[in-house]
Formats: sequence, C-alpha cells, structure tokens
Amino acid sequence: MTLIQCPDCGREISDRAGACPGCGRVLQERGPAMAANAERAGRPPSFYEYKSQIILFGLPLIHVIFAPVWLVGFRPARGIIAVGNIAIGFAAFGGIAMGLVAFGGISLGLMCVGGIALALGLGAGGIATGYLALGGIAIGVYALGGLGIGAHTLQNDPSMLRNLGTLFGRGPA
Repeated sequence: MTLIQCPDCGREISDRAGACPGCGRVLQERGPAMAANAERAGRPPSFYEYKSQIILFGLPLIHVIFAPVWLVGFRPARGIIAVGNIAIGFAAFGGIAMGLVAFGGISLGLMCVGGIALALGLGAGGIATGYLALGGIAIGVYALGGLGIGAHTLQNDPSMLRNLGTLFGRGPA
C-alpha cells in the first residue's frame, strides 16, 4: 500500500481508497455501475440528495438527504416533508427529527415517536415526554408506561385504567 495525496484537500490517503475520507472525492471507479454513472463522479460514493421543485412556505415539499457525517458534516434535510440523518420539517423522519410530526431516534415536536420522544402533545417511545406520554419512561400530564411520572398515571389515578378501557372499546370494568 502506498500513500498518495488527495488532489482536492491534500490529505495523505491509501492508493487503494475509493474516496478520500477527508473531502469525499472519488479517486477510482469501482465496478460497472460506477463507471456507467458519470453523473456521480466527483461526489461522495454514498451521498444521496433529492429536493423537489415545489416550494411551500419557503421550503421544498420534499427534501431527502443521506450521507455519512464524516463525509459531508451535519447537513440537515429541510422541507415540508424532510427525510435524513437530521430532518427538520412539518413531517420529519430521521435519526434526529424535528417538526410538527417527528419520527426518529431522537424526535422533537408536537407529536413524536422515537427512542427519545420530546413532544408538546403526544410523545411515544422508550423515553417519552409530552401532555400525553407513552413509553418505558413516560413523563407528562397523562403518563402511561413502565415508569409513569405525571399528574395522571396508572399508579396514582384509579380512573385512568377505566377511561383507557372505555377509550379502546372494552367498556367499564
């Protein structure tokens, strides 16, 4: 293995590397699919971005962006519907999602579902907060979970179980 310099950033890298780990420049084509797709030349090999041409409220209708953080940094998808490692939009789906409706590993917004769901309204996840919180650890006015912390929980409000039964069609016990 020989070390060479990246033509773009000057970093020393292996001559066998497909792309520079510093700036993401493609150094050598691999396989027939890469050789046939000249449009991708010069971009990191695992980078994908789509942004719709329809603009609402100053945001694209759909913005999708996926790339390793070590290649492009923390680059969020911003749109009405946003999908990406970091997503910010009215409906956001991603590792870190922020929006009115957010689904992700860590989600923040009005209604959230995720490993850690920090919501103002409905939060559901492993750790959930919100007015109505559902999760392993639930913190909210109405909290339902393994550990419920709030004004109304199964542990401190006997009528909550009866109300949930009525809500889900089981009727009063």
